[in-house]
Formats: sequence, C-alpha cells, structure tokens
Amino acid sequence: MIKCNDISYRQGFIEVAAGIHPHHVNVEVWNVHPDRDISGLSLGDQAIADNEIIGNTEIELSVAQASALIEALRNAIQLAGQGEA
Repeated sequence: MIKCNDISYRQGFIEVAAGIHPHHVNVEVWNVHPDRDISGLSLGDQAIADNEIIGNTEIELSVAQASALIEALRNAIQLAGQGEA
C-alpha cells in the first residue's frame, strides 16, 4: 500500500497485487476527501469513514501492460526530477 498525500486534493492510497486474476497485476486506487488528513493513517484504519473515500478505481494489467506502466513511470520520474513535469 502506497500512501499519496503530498497534494491534498489528489490524496489517497494505491495498492498493487498479483494473483487476483492469473497472469495479471491488479492496481487499485482510493481517493480520500481533501479535508481528511491521512498523514498518520492507513487505508484500513477505522478513522477513515466510508464517506471520506470519494473515488475508487481498480484495473487489471497484463504482464506486458504492467511492464509498460513501469517504463512510463520511469520516464515520468526522470522528467519530474529534472523539473520538466
């Protein structure tokens, strides 16, 4: 589970798992309301109410698609590190 809370109006959690469907990688993202401070919390905490989860997306990637995502992330990381993104 990856907590993302640097930009409050786009904060939430990312979960990545294998084995839900054979030969696929599952990626799930939960968006949390910007008024909720999640800095000391995890998604499973009872402190986060259901109505504070304002979005949820789940997608299955093939191994090739997951590899393409990794490459796209590496490229974006490089650009962001250079201040170009």
